[in-house]
Amino acid sequence: MPTYSGTYNFSLTAQQLVTAALVKTGAFDEYQTIPAQDLANVLQSLEIMCKEMALNGMPLWAIQDIAFPTVAGQAVYNLSTITGSTLPLRVLDQYIVDSQGNSVTMQMTSRYDWDTLGQKGQQSIPNQVWYDPQLGAGNLTLYNVPIDNTHTIHVVLQLQMQDVGALTNNIAFPQEAYRMLLWNLTDEISLDYRMPADERLEVNQKATAFRDKFFDAEFGQEQASIFLTPSERRM
Repeated sequence: MPTYSGTYNFSLTAQQLVTAALVKTGAFDEYQTIPAQDLANVLQSLEIMCKEMALNGMPLWAIQDIAFPTVAGQAVYNLSTITGSTLPLRVLDQYIVDSQGNSVTMQMTSRYDWDTLGQKGQQSIPNQVWYDPQLGAGNLTLYNVPIDNTHTIHVVLQLQMQDVGALTNNIAFPQEAYRMLLWNLTDEISLDYRMPADERLEVNQKATAFRDKFFDAEFGQEQASIFLTPSERRM
């Protein structure tokens, strides 16, 4: 009978990933003690790289569904405060639920369309939203202004990638991303550590292939159909 571990807990710390990338550059071997400054420099490269990867798509582990009650007379809601000191990058879906549990989809409005809306102070049941992601906060504005406190707004958000923070921390990516992260970090620091040009090219090809495979695959996306309909607002 085959023997299996029965566990699914494999993880990498930032230091393990940083060390592996430095070894791949050839600057150190696996038996050397890597200077603290090199570890700190490459950790910073890892932080920058992970933040930028939010641009590659909508990974399921960075998507959060939040809900908050309407406040009579209040149109603007700070999603950064509601989600806990983070800046939601995008609002992917939005709907409103009444006190009986009935839900209705709300329309996402562009900045241009929001600017051209009239009677922005009118109070009624909200049916449109506008999201304004700024560095200081991400503000969701409702139209119409809520007339009561009996409704709940639900929004599905793409959050920022979590900070790595410290070398001892784990990385907020699933196990399936580890190889992609390792090769992309090696590619990121390959010039700093003077890898030969032909080796840098090979590393870059591997990094690109693993990144495309990870983000283009259906692994990080929901398995659901997409239906597109034309907007009638400007027709």
